[in-house]
Amino acid sequence: MPKKEEIFDRLNGTITFPGFLWKKNITMPFDKIKFSYTSGGPNMIGAYQLVIVRPDKAGSWLRFGLGGMDCYQDLAYITWYMDKNRPLPPNQDFDPYREKDFERRKKAKFKKPLYRSQIPTPEATPEQQAERERIGGW
Repeated sequence: MPKKEEIFDRLNGTITFPGFLWKKNITMPFDKIKFSYTSGGPNMIGAYQLVIVRPDKAGSWLRFGLGGMDCYQDLAYITWYMDKNRPLPPNQDFDPYREKDFERRKKAKFKKPLYRSQIPTPEATPEQQAERERIGGW
């Protein structure tokens, strides 16, 4: 049985997720993945959890939430993270990488975001935000 992994490759824009049962893991471009959500039972327990629809003949799915309140929050967070032109999303686990990510995006002249969003994505510090607005802006 292959090792079941979930890998979010921000720089290459791919996500790796487990195949069905003993099938190999699947790696796909983020913008080609079909996301859906669960409907829950009659009492709505388990409703609105994010799932990935696998690209297999059976249309199997994989629960793919991050532990947010619902599928919308989880997908918004994943989209923010996968957009390499935006700063890393809020989470202390990303703090050690923020400066290097900022410098990478600065070198690329702060390209416009890859995915549309109504969620503001400011830089980690006011100084970085001012520099982004001066150089690239969006």
